[in-house]
Amino acid sequence: MERASQGFRECLRVDLRLLSAWMGLMLAAWLAASWVVWSGPWPIGAPQPWQETVWRLVAWVVVSVWVVRGLQHRPQGFALEGRLVWSGGHGEVVSANGETVRGPARLQWQSPLLVGVTIDDPASGPLTLWLTPWRLGERGWWRLQRFLMLARH
Repeated sequence: MERASQGFRECLRVDLRLLSAWMGLMLAAWLAASWVVWSGPWPIGAPQPWQETVWRLVAWVVVSVWVVRGLQHRPQGFALEGRLVWSGGHGEVVSANGETVRGPARLQWQSPLLVGVTIDDPASGPLTLWLTPWRLGERGWWRLQRFLMLARH
């Protein structure tokens, strides 16, 4: 008898570890950009010292606003809570507030602790979900690994 996958259904929760890693990367980008703004060479000519300081301050404010806006808008695929159904190359996510995203699903990334899947909804566009053992729970992560293994064969 040939093994066949029945699909995958599981609840999605917010993974604080994944969000913390994303926030850490945003802050690392801010630190790197701040270091370049304040310590980098002045690219063109030699303006007055006060002009250089003003331009560096403006650049630093722009970088800081970009990081703050990025931190306020968490990626939907990291923080979406709801229910995921994935079967036969088709996926559907019903969020906790009732919004539904459905369409063709494709695997983007697979590693021991992270799986990325993109659902291409014709109406709202692509949604990439990042799934972890903490986001699905121990039993849900096992089911996902089994589903992926059976889907390959």
